[in-house]
Amino acid sequence: MNSGTSRPLRRRLKAIATAGVAAVAVSLLPSAAGAQEAGASAAEETSVEAAAAKGSTYLSFKKNKKDPSNSRLSFYFVQQVTPDKTRTWRVASWRAGSGLGTADNKIGRDGCKSNVGWLPSGTYNITTFSSNFSGKINGIVWQLSNKRCTGKAKTERTALFIHSEMKSNGKQGSTESTRWDGNSDYKSNGCVKLKPADVRELKSYRSSYPKPTRLYVS
Repeated sequence: MNSGTSRPLRRRLKAIATAGVAAVAVSLLPSAAGAQEAGASAAEETSVEAAAAKGSTYLSFKKNKKDPSNSRLSFYFVQQVTPDKTRTWRVASWRAGSGLGTADNKIGRDGCKSNVGWLPSGTYNITTFSSNFSGKINGIVWQLSNKRCTGKAKTERTALFIHSEMKSNGKQGSTESTRWDGNSDYKSNGCVKLKPADVRELKSYRSSYPKPTRLYVS
C-alpha cells in the first residue's frame, strides 16, 4: 500500500523530477529539509510546480520493533529549489520487512545475527539494480553494500538486497521462494522485502525520477 503523497502532487513531482534528471546530484542526507507528508496544501503544490527542476532521491527503511515484518520502506524526492535550499517530499511508502524477528524474538531484531536478524541501522550504498535477477532471490532487486553491525560481535552483514518473491521474469512461481503467500513472506534473512506489487511500483519510479543511490536504515 502506497501511503506517500496524494496522486495530484505525485504527478507534479514526477513532472519536476523528469525535467531535472539530467541535472541530478545525489549527495543529500534525509535531514536536508524535513519530509513533507501526504495532504500538502494547495500553496505547497503550486510552489512545487514553479520550483527549479533539479533534485535527487533516496530510500528510507524505518524498523518496527513491535513487528519487524511490518516496517516501512519509503521513497523520497529531494527537490533543489535554489542553490541553497532543498525541499524533501515522501513520494511513496510501503510495508516492508527485514529479518525473522517478532516482538518476542529478540534474536531476530539483532543486526549482528547473520541470516536471522534485521539489517543493521546506518547508511547503505545501493550498488546495483536488476529487473531479472536469478539466484536464491529472483526478479526485481536492488543490491546493498555490506554493513558491519555496532554490537559486540561486529558482524559484517553481506548479501543484502531489496527484493520480493517472484521468478526471474517477475512472474509468480510455484516454489515458496518465488511465490508470495501473504504477510508471513515479509520475513527475511536480513534483506528488505516488499510484496510483488510494491516492488514493481518502486521500480516504476526509475523512469521518472533520479535513481536512488542511498538507503538510510533506522
